[in-house]
Amino acid sequence: MKKMLKTLTPIAVAALGFCLSQGAMANAVNPAKAVKTNLSAPKEDNLDQIIVKYRNDHMNAEAFASASGKQNELVNLQAQRLGKLQQIGAGMGVAFTVKRQLATGGWVYKASAGLKTSQMLSFAKKLAASDSSIEYAEPDYIMRRLSVPTDPFYATNQWDMQDAPKQPGAINLPAAWDITQGKGIVVAVADTGYVPHEDLTANLVPAQGGTAGQYGYNFITDYNRARLPKPQTGSSVRGPDAIDMGDWSDGTSCAAEDSTWHGTHVAGTIAAAANNGKGISGVAPLAKVLPLRVLGLCGGSTSDISDAVAWSAGLTVPNMPVNTTKANVVNLSLGGIHACSRTTAAAFQSVMAAGTIVVVAAGNESIDAKLSSPANCPGVITVASNDISGARSSYSNYGGTVTVAAPGGGFTSASDLIFSTLPSGKTSYTAMTPAEVNAYGTMAGTSQATPHVAGVVALMLSVNPKLTQAQVKDILMKTSRRPPANCPACGAGIIDATAAVNAAKAQ
Repeated sequence: MKKMLKTLTPIAVAALGFCLSQGAMANAVNPAKAVKTNLSAPKEDNLDQIIVKYRNDHMNAEAFASASGKQNELVNLQAQRLGKLQQIGAGMGVAFTVKRQLATGGWVYKASAGLKTSQMLSFAKKLAASDSSIEYAEPDYIMRRLSVPTDPFYATNQWDMQDAPKQPGAINLPAAWDITQGKGIVVAVADTGYVPHEDLTANLVPAQGGTAGQYGYNFITDYNRARLPKPQTGSSVRGPDAIDMGDWSDGTSCAAEDSTWHGTHVAGTIAAAANNGKGISGVAPLAKVLPLRVLGLCGGSTSDISDAVAWSAGLTVPNMPVNTTKANVVNLSLGGIHACSRTTAAAFQSVMAAGTIVVVAAGNESIDAKLSSPANCPGVITVASNDISGARSSYSNYGGTVTVAAPGGGFTSASDLIFSTLPSGKTSYTAMTPAEVNAYGTMAGTSQATPHVAGVVALMLSVNPKLTQAQVKDILMKTSRRPPANCPACGAGIIDATAAVNAAKAQ
């Protein structure tokens, strides 16, 4: 294995709150305090977008109208639909404009002012009841990352990737590497994007339609959330390159915090390069990572996330080029407290039918994962977190919707964290020095557990690329080992990389 670095600049500690609200700072060696902070009542988001799916609508209505010469019909139809939104919205003091159509066929409408989540739910219910042509209407929920940054490479810091007899909470990875290291597999990471870390860039997928040194794709539509220049035409800033421009906040729009570089940490766990004399090794060090930027300032929208997931699987997204580097696996270390939206469920079902495996985080609120989305979406592989001893992490969600557990860290000791690629700058990527860009650090959360599973799935697919979502899920569950410590409602147990790869190979 690769040579490990000996020093590390400490990283600030962030709290366990992340979904609908973000918590206060917490001490990594005081897990009880951290969990208490996490269990505070979440605040409602201000939502300014709604997703409406109409019955018998064309999946790519604008392209269909253009090809069939029916542009005027579409314009008139949209005017009628918008009129209904305006009529109901007037009673709530908001007006709406049409934004775009999604890969699932639903339409995104933007309100002139934000509404509380409960108000947007009420509006959606009234709208659907007023028009029989509406299949469903739902808020465009905000999702947020599911991790907890904190401070302190393979042999000394990556306990999570060792043999279980040596490390009770680990995933039995070394023997799996004798069989495969994930070559030929692409894992999409829908997250905050990437920072060009020297231990990661060799395994990043180049930006389609971009230039040299750019990777992945930005799916954040709003320029403020993306921290990109306001577009001269149109309203979207989607385009090549998922570079992470930072998710720090000054406290004006959401809780004040430094940038997390969350997507880079997650990507490093999946596929940091091995045997290059730098830092760490990912679970699948020969796999490729397709970074998809969906989280920015104050999180990311359901509509952007669902389109990114669909695009990663090679599905058609209106007004977007078809992805030429189809992902075999998609990792979603993000979530929010609400039911699985029909938009998200439809995107996931289409993606899984297209052969892409969906792996999601269970959530960090120490509640039943059935309350957290997308952990509660049908068919997905939902991942809880275990600590270094093999027990369930105190913050991890649990319950019947959990498929398996994987190392996410538990704050039980200074080493009970997940070590990965983690830039040390506090705000913008452009403000960092090379040393800050190429730093390493620790985080804990179901965000960190999930990429362990996504990486193992990449190993499984590299020996048997024909495996379906259901088959992968079944193998992971059947080969998982019984937790050596208290891990109630942790699904089938802690994943076993070697057993899973062997079972996949024999399938």
